[in-house]
Amino acid sequence: MAATRLAIIGAGELGLQLLDLSQNATDEFDVVGFFDDTKEPGTHISNIPVIGGLKEIESSFLNSYFDMIVIAIGYKHMKFRDALFTQYYSNIPFATIIHKSCLINSSAKIKQGSVIYPGCIIDKNVTIGRNVLLNLGVTVAHDTSIGDNSFLAPRVAISGFVNVGKNCFAGTNSTIIDNLTIGNNVIIGAGAVLIHNVESDLKVVGNPAKRI
Repeated sequence: MAATRLAIIGAGELGLQLLDLSQNATDEFDVVGFFDDTKEPGTHISNIPVIGGLKEIESSFLNSYFDMIVIAIGYKHMKFRDALFTQYYSNIPFATIIHKSCLINSSAKIKQGSVIYPGCIIDKNVTIGRNVLLNLGVTVAHDTSIGDNSFLAPRVAISGFVNVGKNCFAGTNSTIIDNLTIGNNVIIGAGAVLIHNVESDLKVVGNPAKRI
């Protein structure tokens, strides 16, 4: 079976990480190009061409230049990540990229466009939403859900029966204990330990985590 031809939105450092990840994924991908408004079309990055800017995505897909796409835009641009996915989701298939080293229970559901970095552990009955990124060594325990367009930094640990909303960011080494609900658009600082529910649109830091 031929490899899926993959295009990456974003040719920066995260784009290069996804290029590497795609070469060690559970599914077989062949990265055919980047889309990036800040790069000159026709230039090459790690031997992969820049096809063009964002305006060229739909026409390139219609011309069968690629089969699937994935977003490589970082956590500092959460609204932009969400807007891009919303714009293209109905018309272009998004790839789900999972590194071979991950431990994922067969009952877990990982939705379209999500990216799972090396060393992640996803337990029984977990749901990972669309366009979610789990960075190195993230652990998500049983019966937990992560909302669409959320971004979890390295070594985040989430216990069982937790509901994380949409567009959330969790910093490196943050921890969420069991049976909590985290609203939408929440920012969790690095090393924070959450022991209470968090309402939408808040930023929390510290141990125990407090609103700032």
